[in-house]
Amino acid sequence: DFNDSPEQATFRAEVHAWLEANARPKTGSSESLFGRRSGTEADFVQCAQEWQKKKADAGWAALHWPEEYGGRGAAPMETVVYRQEEAKFDVPQGVFSIGLGMCGPVLMTYADEETKKRLLPEMITGEKIWCQLFSEPVAGSDLAGLRTRAVRDGDDWVINGQKVWTSG
Repeated sequence: DFNDSPEQATFRAEVHAWLEANARPKTGSSESLFGRRSGTEADFVQCAQEWQKKKADAGWAALHWPEEYGGRGAAPMETVVYRQEEAKFDVPQGVFSIGLGMCGPVLMTYADEETKKRLLPEMITGEKIWCQLFSEPVAGSDLAGLRTRAVRDGDDWVINGQKVWTSG
């Protein structure tokens, strides 16, 4: 049964009303900046940061995060419902996926409170963009097999190694 429960239907209506008031519905136009058919990468990132800040200010960013870290403590289905509704609108997607979906939850689990208070707010508002950088020709994403090292050189770090890809 893929129908919404009464609670999910109420939540979906709330999400849709907010999106309707704050974003443009998708039209299929080839002029869409968010569809990345026009504008520069820098334009796209700036728009994504503005959208993320707007969502954070309204309580829609990182719904699955605990309230104390800026989320709503939402159930998994609420996150699914939000994403389904947001997909109907011409808004930037994907820029914060690694940070909000992977890095933030790891910090919430393992970081001390000072680190959480310093890093999580900028992550949820889009001020900082996080990416994933653990892939090498021999190791792939096997963190135990990585050969890349960061070596301190005065005030700087020198990174020695080879990357295959960077996610985000």
